[in-house]
Amino acid sequence: MKKAIFFCAALVLVACNQAPDLSLYKANQALAEKFLNTYVSPTDYDGFTTMIADDIEHQSPMYGQGIVGKEAVLGQANFYMNNFSDVTFNNAVWLPGVDNETLVPDGSVRVYGTWKGVSNATGKSFSVDSYHYFLFNEDGKLVQSGDFFDATGMIMAVAPDPVGEDTEE
Repeated sequence: MKKAIFFCAALVLVACNQAPDLSLYKANQALAEKFLNTYVSPTDYDGFTTMIADDIEHQSPMYGQGIVGKEAVLGQANFYMNNFSDVTFNNAVWLPGVDNETLVPDGSVRVYGTWKGVSNATGKSFSVDSYHYFLFNEDGKLVQSGDFFDATGMIMAVAPDPVGEDTEE
């Protein structure tokens, strides 16, 4: 009887200590990296558009936008890709996403990093820390995503200097 109890306890411990299957996460991380690289100079708007599902739900970084659909996602990408150059994504920390209830990896992807680039209009550079999340469907299309960074601060940092003001100190 003691051996049976010990065996059951050992079995439970082994089962609880099994590493989660991260194969879906790793496949989706590769997709997320490819997706973010469409923003890196030179940009790839056509590649970007092929990775977006028609029914995408995206948390916009723009103040007051909230969750937006495909047209807004395409518009935001077009804005960033056409107005900035020398864009890089640095210091990436990739992490598996988890189911909100079970906390078990669900194949989604999260990443922290720093975007850097230059405004085409003003020549001013920006550097902004960010957090992004991605969920892909079986076809490799992005169905849920979110961007968290100070988009307003980034735009203000590269804005033209006010006319008539001395900006030298």
